[in-house]
Amino acid sequence: MRVAVIGAGGVGGFLGSLLAQAGHEVQFLARGEHLAAIRERGLDLRSRQFGDFTVRASATDSPADLHPADLVLVAVKMYDLASVLDAVQRALADGGRALTIQNGLDAPYDVARLVGPERVLIGTATIEATVLSPGVVGHLVPLHELTLSELQGPPTPRLTALTDELRGARINVSIEPDGYHALWRKAAPLIPFATVTTAASCGIGSLMDVPEAHALFDELLHEAIAVARACGDDARDSIQRYQDMVPSVARQAPSFTSSMNRDLLAGKRLELDWLTGKLLDLADQHSVAVPSHRALHAVIKLRLANRS
Repeated sequence: MRVAVIGAGGVGGFLGSLLAQAGHEVQFLARGEHLAAIRERGLDLRSRQFGDFTVRASATDSPADLHPADLVLVAVKMYDLASVLDAVQRALADGGRALTIQNGLDAPYDVARLVGPERVLIGTATIEATVLSPGVVGHLVPLHELTLSELQGPPTPRLTALTDELRGARINVSIEPDGYHALWRKAAPLIPFATVTTAASCGIGSLMDVPEAHALFDELLHEAIAVARACGDDARDSIQRYQDMVPSVARQAPSFTSSMNRDLLAGKRLELDWLTGKLLDLADQHSVAVPSHRALHAVIKLRLANRS
């Protein structure tokens, strides 16, 4: 299988490395020192699940150099998505599919407007991975999860075939029959967690230890359920599973925080507009009250203003 990975950061680098190690023809679109390191010595994956290994793969910073791909893995952050849409279109081979794995609710529809809905797959990724240094990707916890869905309609034989290919590369992937629900299943707990941890610059341990903070988090989760319901999705089961999981994570990794908070602390751009901001927009459209998200959104904006 020919694979183009648009964005060789943590998640893209992790998935691309596994696919390359399994023998697929992988090409990375990267930039800067990370690109130079991949070209010079390959991409190193340091994984708590799979160990350490290096893959040699083609890498470029020019969309014009991308080869036609059967699978285009769109792995950039939401704030970079618009800038790589041309690369996605260029990289798609005849019959190829684009797989979006961004946070939030918008990415597959943004890509579909350019390449057509029949060529887009909805993906959700639960993968703790980051670029440790140029050419080195760290997979920080010994597990990962990926879901795949058709953008339109039920699962198809070619979706099943792609899933089998990914499983052959040791990727823990499953098919979600309803892609819209899959997006909400991730977004409904993620947006509250990202919002509160970024506003407070805290980890999950203190969020659970401080009773008032715990109560605030519960209120945020209920607000997300209300917005999802207004948008036609029932997110209660996914929220309940998340709430059941949180205490054990808080005990085992109390400093664990959201990627949005890590990005703020590192001086990087945030996906705020596509996470908290998106929830506020949907709440406004459907006349749903979300006072806790609205207040914390203002706090994050203030943190950004003070940073600059």
